[in-house]
Amino acid sequence: MTFSLTESLLDEILKALENQNQVFLVDAKNQNLVSADDVKDDKENYYKLPEWNSANGFELREDFVSTLHSPIAKDELQRILHSGRGVFKSFKITLKEYPEVEKLWHQYKYKKMQHYINDWYNGLREIWGLETLDEEPEDNEDLIKNDFIFLDYSSENYFELIKHFTNAASGDFNNQIPEEVQEAFFELWQQQFERASKSNQTGIICRTQSEEFAGCITAAPISNRNDKIFLLTSFFVSPKFRGLGIGTQLLSMYLNALKDQKKQWILLTNTIVPESLEPLLVRSGFEKTGSGFAAKIQNI
Repeated sequence: MTFSLTESLLDEILKALENQNQVFLVDAKNQNLVSADDVKDDKENYYKLPEWNSANGFELREDFVSTLHSPIAKDELQRILHSGRGVFKSFKITLKEYPEVEKLWHQYKYKKMQHYINDWYNGLREIWGLETLDEEPEDNEDLIKNDFIFLDYSSENYFELIKHFTNAASGDFNNQIPEEVQEAFFELWQQQFERASKSNQTGIICRTQSEEFAGCITAAPISNRNDKIFLLTSFFVSPKFRGLGIGTQLLSMYLNALKDQKKQWILLTNTIVPESLEPLLVRSGFEKTGSGFAAKIQNI
């Protein structure tokens, strides 16, 4: 007797695979799961689920961590995976400290286990003499748009932005650079930012749903006489939220806003930009010009 891998049955199987204390079988007639204590696998009315053990679970977590681009969370989770004791529990507890990474984990785990179950089911279909089924399209839920808020920058955010910029940029310097030199860089940036704040500085701030600061981008016209060329005055993501695509979203949204306003160029000079952001700038149309970058927004 055959059975269909319905969405409800798939969800039941997913939960059953993670239950290491009980064994379940598929009841083909009723399209649900039953305890292996009550029936036996006869490959006709009842089917054994694909094997899933702690080794599979560990490998899944290890693969997930290897895909992470959020350095702080990645380092901590890798340390836990190599700690040797209470790995799964510690992994779960640590993810709670990084809600956005935790959501990525659940999405990753669901897709990988769904693929695993589909392979098992297609193996049964081949035995039954049926065509194998294509996998359902992946759910491309936009984590950034769902879990973060993007707001216009205003002068009320001035001091908050300076505080977060200092905290974020402090970890981007080479450790060999003396502290007084780092402070000089911060002072130069703050002077530039203050001058821009007195003009028509605009930008976008990113926050979590709980209003925690996550990142921002700001820019201003280079002068009152020329409002077609903008100077990028800040662009950074808080270390806790790096690797989630926030920088890409901020830059894309702001460049589109400037394009709608018929601006022509945006320049980046005398601003502390982590090396990790340089590939994003290049992909977004910026070209290296001396020690800075420039991007042509549109032809007028």
